[in-house]
Amino acid sequence: MKKLIVAAALLSSSAFAGSIVGHIHFQSASTWENAYTSKSLCLDGSTYRATVNKCLRYERNGGERTCVRRGKVAISQPMESTRQRCARFEEDECVEYERVPLKQSPKRILEIKDRDGSIKKLKKHVIPNCR
Repeated sequence: MKKLIVAAALLSSSAFAGSIVGHIHFQSASTWENAYTSKSLCLDGSTYRATVNKCLRYERNGGERTCVRRGKVAISQPMESTRQRCARFEEDECVEYERVPLKQSPKRILEIKDRDGSIKKLKKHVIPNCR
């Protein structure tokens, strides 16, 4: 709770604007979790774990998909895995993909910036171990 209050105070300050660097990407759940403000994100050995609120059931209404049921879901992501990225573009379209390493360190940085965007202070944050 203390971290959330500190982050809120930093973000709402009139003299500074804050930005948080370093979300953890949970690939199988197609979501990102904020490494600094998340209440459930933790590190279990070499695996990140979190509980997120996600859509559990969708319904189609014409051409649109609407969430009709939400709930909490436990998700996990290895610290080291691979991801797919575009290796070659042609006319603003990806024509070739490649697999590259995805390494997500438990050490993150909170940037505190001036209104003009210059960094005034960096605060280190380490994702806690799971209990």
